[in-house]
Amino acid sequence: MRAKVWVLGGFILLLFGILTVQLVRLQILQHDEYVARAASNRVRTIDIQPARGLIYDADGDQLVSNNPAYQVSLIPADVPYDEVESVAAELADMFDLRPWEIEEQIRARQASNDPFLPLLVEEDPTPGQVIEVTSRRASLPGVQVDTIAVREYEYGRLLGHILGYVGAITQEEYDALGDERYLYSDQIGRSGIEAAYERELRGTGGRQLVEVDAVGNVLRTLDETPPTPGLGLVLTIDIELQERIEQILTEHLGASLYAAAVVLDVHTGEVLSMVSVPTYDVNIYTDLSSDTYQELLDDPGQPLVNHAIQDQFPPGSIFKVVTAVAGLAEETITPETRIYSPGVLEVHHALSPGIIYRFGDTTQGVYNIRTALAESSNVYFYYVAGGEPYRNPDNPPRHEDEQARLDALADDGIVAGDVVFNGTGNEPLARWAREMGLDAPTGVDLVGEASGLITSADQKLEAFGEEWRDGDTYNMAIGQGFTTVTPLQMAVATAAIANGGTVYEPRVVRALVNSENRVVQPWQPAVRRQLDVDPEVLRIVREGMALCTLAGTCHDALVELPEMLFGGKTGTAEFNQTGTAVSGAEEGPTHGWFIAFAPFDDPQIALAVFFEFSAGYLAAGAGGEILRAWAELSGALEDAVPPPYARIAITEEEDQRLYEAIRERSQ
Repeated sequence: MRAKVWVLGGFILLLFGILTVQLVRLQILQHDEYVARAASNRVRTIDIQPARGLIYDADGDQLVSNNPAYQVSLIPADVPYDEVESVAAELADMFDLRPWEIEEQIRARQASNDPFLPLLVEEDPTPGQVIEVTSRRASLPGVQVDTIAVREYEYGRLLGHILGYVGAITQEEYDALGDERYLYSDQIGRSGIEAAYERELRGTGGRQLVEVDAVGNVLRTLDETPPTPGLGLVLTIDIELQERIEQILTEHLGASLYAAAVVLDVHTGEVLSMVSVPTYDVNIYTDLSSDTYQELLDDPGQPLVNHAIQDQFPPGSIFKVVTAVAGLAEETITPETRIYSPGVLEVHHALSPGIIYRFGDTTQGVYNIRTALAESSNVYFYYVAGGEPYRNPDNPPRHEDEQARLDALADDGIVAGDVVFNGTGNEPLARWAREMGLDAPTGVDLVGEASGLITSADQKLEAFGEEWRDGDTYNMAIGQGFTTVTPLQMAVATAAIANGGTVYEPRVVRALVNSENRVVQPWQPAVRRQLDVDPEVLRIVREGMALCTLAGTCHDALVELPEMLFGGKTGTAEFNQTGTAVSGAEEGPTHGWFIAFAPFDDPQIALAVFFEFSAGYLAAGAGGEILRAWAELSGALEDAVPPPYARIAITEEEDQRLYEAIRERSQ
């Protein structure tokens, strides 16, 4: 009996010993740690979202609003362990979710290093659900209703490709941006300027130090640092012009699935308008269903793509303005160099003269640089870029009558037949194309810009294992072959021709403003480069573009705006069914292009218009309407000086008369 008492006493002493050791550990050795844990359960830091910056058009009218909305979230640390299952069941019933998935997420987060990180339960609850959650807080510990801001775009369809949209931050983005104090409930820019200016628009978050009870209810605020609102953006976009251009492109679509147009200020690079049709309303992203998104993806017009900057196409004959600049700058030609086009250029195979490649022309006759631009002579620009093709001594002889006619032309100082004529070459031509802003992104302040392609001999060799040949240079001269551009790139190049050689970095944002609409960061025009070219070279090209509108392939544009003289160039670019440009020796479907600057006397804007599955003259008609819209809205039409009278047939006498009339007004 006494032994049992001793055993029981020893056991009791052992228990008291263990208890004493544990008390010493908790109260003395780990006192500070557990005090901190208790404080963290009682005192909590709450992050406060900043108001996202607003966006305004060029006239200061607000384009974007932050509308209040609700989210339901849950703090796992505030859910008692034995209530996880019941809380998960209630939430599942309320929001039509799977209870075991909610329970699994809560327990996983409770066991993680950050049990206070919220779990998003419902991104867009109904008003009834918000009321139900609020009324059942007692049985839903840790569950809270958060007030958030939802972006609403005033011109969500008209400006969708420019404004872009915001979307919920993903787990990967949250992890990557952890140092920038993003919250799980944050929205982040997904496209357009919402993405390009994410840092400026977002602002700086604030914080509250609060005391909470056992289930996370706030008892009192101990300290608070208010958030700093994001900066606002003032756009360069003219809304009225944007509306007119969108309407014009839509009306002229015809068989085209999509089209695009860009209007730039030639003296600053500001984007006055950028339209891509078809478009879509970015407001759909506030409540986007999978069916709606799939419909947009399946639309053959690709409305989700900004065709003005994200697509690249063969430029066709609008590239001839680049070839003209290169030819004059490299002194391959002079303004008076005359070249004969028989309507086709025949290139005999170097090793097998019986094999002939034919590079077609849409016209024939004798041309100088002005008339070649006006009538878009392919053969003229084949010569300028690649030189005369009749270099092989083994070429079969011509018929004696044809040879006599070519000899007579040569005797008159015209490049024709066997007259030796060395072209600019593909590398100098490529260099001038790059100098004018091609083969690289323009730097516009939007995301997803394509770079286009200007191919070198080395690139062709590397990609295809083939040497560069004369035919490649001929194709490049007229914007075919291995050449692609974006509408914005061609607008930038046209602006450089119009303004005397300054290649600007285009911008759609004019200034950053604070919450009181005070400018905190005005935008200064950014010059990418100044063309190292004689001003006379660009003047001659401008005169050729003016002749194009007066009596050449751009006449359909002048029909729409006969009160004003402006310069233009059309392009009908052939491509194959994969969208790749084809050579001048092939035929395929075509895209339609038109570039222009206006007015001729004092250039203010540059324009690029593109239509898929179209032709240059059709694009010129739409381009003329766009120029009229700009002239009417800007007031330029009131001061316009009418163009000189011109006949469509450009004879030598007519060319000289128009040249003298244009020269008087040329700067």
